[in-house]
Amino acid sequence: MVVRGVSRGWYDRVDTVSWGPTYLGAVPEKGARCNGVLFSVTQRGLEDFARRESGYRLTRIPAGDISLLGGTKDPPAGSVWYFDNVAKRRPNERFPIVQSYVDVCLDGCLENEESYPDAREVQFAKEFIETTADWGTPWFNDRIYPWRPFVHVPRANAIDTLIRDGLGKDLFDRITLPHSPGRPAWTHGVTIGRGGGLERGSSLWPP
Repeated sequence: MVVRGVSRGWYDRVDTVSWGPTYLGAVPEKGARCNGVLFSVTQRGLEDFARRESGYRLTRIPAGDISLLGGTKDPPAGSVWYFDNVAKRRPNERFPIVQSYVDVCLDGCLENEESYPDAREVQFAKEFIETTADWGTPWFNDRIYPWRPFVHVPRANAIDTLIRDGLGKDLFDRITLPHSPGRPAWTHGVTIGRGGGLERGSSLWPP
């Protein structure tokens, strides 16, 4: 489905004494739109969700703001809700976008396309990227053994292609691998040296 009046973006994080990623969140915003997946839940299930998502605001989406895939004009039966972030908290060095979470989101979109012809017809995964706000850096590629990503993320190449084509090669080339203190970060063939300069090298992790 596509929802009008809701902005999905890199707005959410979990407060922690350690570091953590920025997650996707959603806020009401006039003129915004995003796609999503509709699923049914019982009243008891909704109450359980609300207790679990205690830091968010349960918000009803008006039926007139929902468009279903496949050209269905009738609104879905029942009420449709989402959990609204109270504020936008965007990525920073302590709370970056991380590839493992991006993989979960886009892998789900691609699986949705494989399961539902209507989703495949509208290029659901591509639309997910296009209707998500605030893509940018810092963005760390935290996949395990990223030089062989297909071992752990079978659709890694398809996901990377979506990111590159949907957000541009410039941003794609600035996605970095996480690094430990004292080691330079690596970004697609260019290492960022300890002094901040760029160093060319063939190894992923310089000694």
